[in-house]
Amino acid sequence: MNDYPLYDSDEELIASVTDSAKLQIYRPELSVVIGRGGKDIELNRDVIEADKVPIYRRRGGGCAVVLDPGNLVVSLVAPMPGVGGVTTAFRKITDWMIDGLAKSGCPDITWDGTSDLVMNNKKIGGSCIWRTKGLVYYSTTLLVEPDFSLIEKYLPHPPREPEYRAGRKHSEFLDRLPVKIVDLRNDLEMFLDGKGIL
Repeated sequence: MNDYPLYDSDEELIASVTDSAKLQIYRPELSVVIGRGGKDIELNRDVIEADKVPIYRRRGGGCAVVLDPGNLVVSLVAPMPGVGGVTTAFRKITDWMIDGLAKSGCPDITWDGTSDLVMNNKKIGGSCIWRTKGLVYYSTTLLVEPDFSLIEKYLPHPPREPEYRAGRKHSEFLDRLPVKIVDLRNDLEMFLDGKGIL
C-alpha cells in the first residue's frame, strides 16, 4: 500500500471540534483521493501521475474518487462520546444530508450501497465516515458539475461495487444533481445545521 499524503482539506475542521457540530462546504481542487484501506488497483496511477494530478489518502474508507471543482464537498465533524456507534451515526448524518438536499431543490435522493447518495438509480454522491474517541467526522462529495471524463480516465472499474451498480461503467452509473453549483452551495449553507444531529 502506497503511503499517499493525507487529504487535509478538513483537518482544521476536525481539530476545531468542541462541544458542538461544525460544518464546511467547499469546491475542491482537482485531485484523486483513495480510501483509508484503498489500494493502487483502484487507480490508473500512470495516467494520474502523467497529468501531474495529486493523489491523497482520506481518513474514511471506501474506493477511490476523483475530486474536481464541479463537485461540492460537505463535511461535518461532531462531538460523540466513546468510540462506537458508527453505523447509527452514519445513518443519522446521511438522513440529515438527504433532508438538506431536498430542502435545496433536490428531492427523491436515497441511500444505497454502503454510502452512496442515489437519484433515479444513479450515484450522485459518495460518503465516508471516520470515528475516533470523542468525535465523528463525515464527508460527502456531491456530483453537481463534474468532469465525468476525468473519472473514466483516472479510475478503472472499482474492485468492489454495490449491488445496484450491476456492473455499469462510470458513464452509465454516475449522474449529476440538476442544480447550479453556486445555488446548491448557498442553499445547503442555509438549510444544513449540525445542531442535534446525533
